[in-house]
Amino acid sequence: MDYSNQKDKTIIVREKGKVHQIFFENIVYVECDGYVSKIHTNDELKPISCSVLLKEIEEKVEGYGFYRINRKTIVNLKYFKSYISGKKRCFETTTEVKMKVSRRKWCVFRKNLDK
Repeated sequence: MDYSNQKDKTIIVREKGKVHQIFFENIVYVECDGYVSKIHTNDELKPISCSVLLKEIEEKVEGYGFYRINRKTIVNLKYFKSYISGKKRCFETTTEVKMKVSRRKWCVFRKNLDK
């Protein structure tokens, strides 16, 4: 899969009085807990927390190699390392983070990776 379309694309979010401009190519995954989304990047030690719905972030990154693996998580397939089939259905990033893929998203997820 070609991820060159992520280059120079950004998302702007606010975190406690700060404004962050985050490049799509640096986003590893985004997780949501209630109304707070945490953007995990490959260059930050701590995730960036913002009051943006996951649905809004999903709409902005759609078509740029991102995939929603469950109701709380969007991953950047650029950072895909491996997955575990069977009952566990896990996605592992190159940053060694493992996340569960929902049963409903599993078939589409595998189909996207096999392209």
